[in-house]
Amino acid sequence: MGACTSSFQNARAKLASLNGFNDSKKPAKEDPATAEKIKERKAKKGVEKIALTEEVVQEYIELEKQIYRFEYKNVLKKYESKTIFADEVKKTVDQLEATYKELKKQTEKERADVENIEQPSVKSFLKQQGTWDERVEKEKKEYMDALNKQEVAEKELRGARAQYERAAKIADIYKGQVDQLNELYEKQDRMLIGIFGPNYASDKENTLEAELDDAMEWQQRVSLAKFKWTNGRVLLVHASTQMAFGITRWKELEDIETGNTRMRYFAAAEARNNFIAASQNVQSCRVYLGRVRFPYATEEEMNLMEQTIHTSFSDIQSNASLKRALTVYQNTHKKVAALIQWFDKVINDTIIKDLEKANTNVAKKQKQLREERLTLMKKKYKEEFNKDLKIDYDKNIHDETDEELLALEAEQVKDQQELPGEDLKEILTLSQPEGKHPTPLPLTKLAPIPSKDALFGDVKKKIDELDHTRNSIQQRNNAMKEKSELALQEKLRLRQQQGRRTRPQRAKSVIVPLPSLSEQADAAAENGEGHELRPAKKKRSKSKTPSPVPPA
Repeated sequence: MGACTSSFQNARAKLASLNGFNDSKKPAKEDPATAEKIKERKAKKGVEKIALTEEVVQEYIELEKQIYRFEYKNVLKKYESKTIFADEVKKTVDQLEATYKELKKQTEKERADVENIEQPSVKSFLKQQGTWDERVEKEKKEYMDALNKQEVAEKELRGARAQYERAAKIADIYKGQVDQLNELYEKQDRMLIGIFGPNYASDKENTLEAELDDAMEWQQRVSLAKFKWTNGRVLLVHASTQMAFGITRWKELEDIETGNTRMRYFAAAEARNNFIAASQNVQSCRVYLGRVRFPYATEEEMNLMEQTIHTSFSDIQSNASLKRALTVYQNTHKKVAALIQWFDKVINDTIIKDLEKANTNVAKKQKQLREERLTLMKKKYKEEFNKDLKIDYDKNIHDETDEELLALEAEQVKDQQELPGEDLKEILTLSQPEGKHPTPLPLTKLAPIPSKDALFGDVKKKIDELDHTRNSIQQRNNAMKEKSELALQEKLRLRQQQGRRTRPQRAKSVIVPLPSLSEQADAAAENGEGHELRPAKKKRSKSKTPSPVPPA
């Protein structure tokens, strides 16, 4: 249980830096470790050459078996589903934490009222007016009611945290298995690069690896969007809760006597602080998500509330002014509640579905790439050792975390079967408009979901960049392929010329033509012979006529 608590506290500390329970803090952005991991896959030239030996083959077989086991267990899909369930439980935890915080503040305020009314000077004054017994009974009752609500909220919060600890622990175990699978993929990738060299062993491997890189980059984009929207939602939950308790306190102003300026001022100040904190949380969420335009609780609507805070606070003695301001606060609260509903629709209907598709696509591409590389390895093994590479897969290997998972998932099933109690329902409604869950807006009236560009960045630009990169790689590969073919043709041409005579040899074997009759006569005259012209006798050559040289 200590490890579970530590895990929950770490998760809470991580979220605290983003949403902060101090209301006005801006969430800090977390840099995703995605691009560097993808780039590392491309750093192929740094891998040393690996000679294919029986030991290397056995190491590859062990890697293949481990990868197959994780793929057979479908760890990526399980991690995805367990994370979604943990996120749903976390929503309840977030709401209870925000409510508990406000209830604790209210309890402290009621206790201070009791302590104040029991001061001798106040007690003496109220006794003189004859209202001491009534006032002290009223203050004590309000304090006990506030303390009771705080204790109920604390109890429900402990239960929700325990559920979240189990859900987060299960998700963390599957995440560890997913991380192990990715490490195995990386190790296998580097081993194959060392065996086959920096160039791709086949066109199909080249294509699949490029598609896998694209799929992983898209997966990380969607995952980052989910991270930001779920944490932005936490800010809105705190804003809605602050609005609810601020409105409750503002309503109490009418019950305070007009002449009691001091009490009215303190009550109005408490409500005002809640409204300002809520406004800051909404603004922090808006800045955090950047390019997204909120359809509800817009900047204009929040500015109207801030103006109302300033104007109404200067006229708290007028009940008419209090009612006008109350209408603005209630409308703003409803807008914030509608914004949370819109966030849920974006997260559940778009981001989570896109993330499921992205995870499925990544798993598919990883499996296809592994199968292609296995085919290449079998082919190379056959060439090197003249025998087939056989791998006997074992599906029934148990992981050391399997028993822990079974125990945790059994408890999680009980959590899912338990229906929310009346206490939990009552506590959760304290943060809702009018003290009840708002009626969900019809889907036809709910604002449209933001574009893909607003959710995940400039998608079209990124796709164009990926297409350009892929085309450049393809052109480079085609050029290398053409160059290889030309080199092969040159080798074949040179091989055909082996055994032929050299140029000097061919020059010596050239047939010298016979001299003409005039040339023979001139030669005879120079040698002192007669001027009678006789035809030259042809001598039979014993040598064979050389065969014509075929064209090169």
